[in-house]
Amino acid sequence: MSLQSMVPMLKKAQAEGYAVGLFDAHSLEGIMAILEAATEQRSPAIIAPFFAPRRAAVALIRELAADTPAPVAIELDHGRDFGAVMECIRAGFTDVMIDASTRPYDENVTLTRKVVEAAHAVGLGIEAELGHVGRGEDYANVDARKATFTRPEDAARFVADTEVDVLAVAIGSAHGLYKEEPELDLERLRQLRAAVDVPLVLHGGSGLSDKDFQAAIAGGICKVNIYTNMAVAAVEAMRTSLDNPAVNYIQVQRAIQEAIKEVVVHCMQVFDSVNRT
Repeated sequence: MSLQSMVPMLKKAQAEGYAVGLFDAHSLEGIMAILEAATEQRSPAIIAPFFAPRRAAVALIRELAADTPAPVAIELDHGRDFGAVMECIRAGFTDVMIDASTRPYDENVTLTRKVVEAAHAVGLGIEAELGHVGRGEDYANVDARKATFTRPEDAARFVADTEVDVLAVAIGSAHGLYKEEPELDLERLRQLRAAVDVPLVLHGGSGLSDKDFQAAIAGGICKVNIYTNMAVAAVEAMRTSLDNPAVNYIQVQRAIQEAIKEVVVHCMQVFDSVNRT
């Protein structure tokens, strides 16, 4: 299937009550794992390639996705400035994210609006973040963390001010490994879902339980970003393979690919995106 924007995927997910996974990829093994999982599970998937040159990454994913019987999108994850976004637009990404969540509200709106205008002009979908999803070590100070959560009244204003297609919200998840047990603010999520009609995104999915995911999806999340669980599984697979002195490089690559695929398949099943082509 040819590449397509994530926006119609996520609107479908929102209407039918499931979520689509975004999976970061740093290598061919990662891309192959994600696409194999999408093929076997007949699940839509969003890939965020983190290697250069970007045009080469897009060309590779486009060719491989042509044989995948499920919709596939390519998104820039956490673009920090207008230049990075434009580079990805020119490279052929189907969607981009601008993350100005650490900036004051007005600056976030100004930069996001600029990206929206540029990307919409060529048919791309746009994700932005309001509130701020930090890192796992931030859980050492829960009160400080809660201060960065997305406020429903701000979300409604932000969507109206920017005309963004997809909104990433901060409700208690975090990037990387957690230092403390995460706790999602599901009541806040319900308020956010009522405040805006665009698809909502949960970043920092790795480390949450299956029950956390299911509760978040029931509360209105329809896109979940995953990376750390895949990276941890890949490293463990590599270490296990290297315990065998007779192992060769191709076998190590395949072990890494299979480990990443196992994580992706599990996520697709938990997100209930299986057979949603």
